[in-house]
Amino acid sequence: MQEILIAVNPPEMPIWGFWVKQVATPIVTVLGLTGNTLSFLVMGCSKRLRKQSYSQLLCILAIFDSLNLIINQVELIDEMNVYKSGHQNSFHRDFPDSVCKIYNFLKHVFLLGSSWLVVCLSVERVQAVCFPFRRTFLHRRFSVAIFVTITIAILSLTQIFRILFIENVNGMCMVVQEYLTLYVYLHQYGYHLSLLFALPCVIVLSCNFAVIYQIYVIRKEAGDDCPPSLGSTRKATTMLLLIGFVFIITMFPQFVCTSVLLYYTDESRRHIGQHIMLKMRPYLELFSVVSYTNYCINFAIYVLCGRSFQWELCRMFKCNRRRNIFREEQTKRKEEEKPLQG
Repeated sequence: MQEILIAVNPPEMPIWGFWVKQVATPIVTVLGLTGNTLSFLVMGCSKRLRKQSYSQLLCILAIFDSLNLIINQVELIDEMNVYKSGHQNSFHRDFPDSVCKIYNFLKHVFLLGSSWLVVCLSVERVQAVCFPFRRTFLHRRFSVAIFVTITIAILSLTQIFRILFIENVNGMCMVVQEYLTLYVYLHQYGYHLSLLFALPCVIVLSCNFAVIYQIYVIRKEAGDDCPPSLGSTRKATTMLLLIGFVFIITMFPQFVCTSVLLYYTDESRRHIGQHIMLKMRPYLELFSVVSYTNYCINFAIYVLCGRSFQWELCRMFKCNRRRNIFREEQTKRKEEEKPLQG
C-alpha cells in the first residue's frame, strides 16, 4: 500500500496519525513478540497441548504474526529516519532491485499467511465439531504441515507480480510508474480485496456460524445429558472462534479505509480523490495500528479462554522456578563443601 501512495501522491508532512503510529506500534510489537513467544513455547513444548489438532496451527500462526510485527516495526523506524533526515537515510536507499523485490514479496506473503492460518483454524473447528468421529486431514500433525506448506506456496504464487514490478526508484522500493495501473489493480482486487480480507472473512464467518449452530443443536438434543467431552471441546472452540472474530474486527477498519484510497488511485478519479486521500491518511495510520493488534492479541485470548493453556503456562513457569531453586541450592551446597575439602 505504501509504494502505491508514494507513487500516486508524494508524502506530505506527518500529521497526528503518524505520531499515533510511532507511539503505539512499539508497544504493540513488544507485547506481541512476548505473547507469541510464550504461545509458541507452551503450544510446542506441552505434551498435553501438542496432541490437539489446532496446536500446530497456532504455533505456525505465532511465527507469522511475529514476522509481521518485526517488519512493521522496521518500516516504522524507517519512516522516522526519512522524516528526520530525508530519503538519504532510508533503509531502502542502498537496496538493489532484487532485494526490493524479495522484501516486498515476503512482506505481503507473511501478511497473507497470518490471514489464511486463521482460515485454517476455522476449518479445523468445523471438522472437530461438525464431524467429530471422522479422522480428517487436519487432525494429523504431518498432514497439517503439508497443508500449510501447500497453502503458503499457493499464496506466494499470487504475489509474483511484486517481483516483476517493484524496483528501487530514487532510493525507495516502489512500483515502477509505467506499471502503476496494472499493479494497483492486482494489489487492489487480487491481493487486498480478495486474498487479504474478503475471502478469509467470508470463510471464517461461515465456519464460525456453522460451529456455533452445531454446538447449539448438540446442546439442545442432549439437554442435561451433555457428555463431559463437549465441555472441553466447547472451551477450545470458544478460544478459536474468538481468534476468527478478532481477526475480522481488527482488520475491517483498515480494509474500508484502504479500499477508499485505492479507489481514488485510478487515473480517471485521481483529480477528485487528492483531497480525500490527504484527509484519510491519518485515519489509515490509526487503523493500521488497530490491524497490528491482530498480530499480538492471540496470547491474551489463550489466557482468557483456554483453561488448558492457562494450566500449561503456570506449569511451565513453576517448573522453571523449581529448576532455578534447585540450581541455587546445588551451587550453595558446593560453596559450603569447598572449605571442608580444603
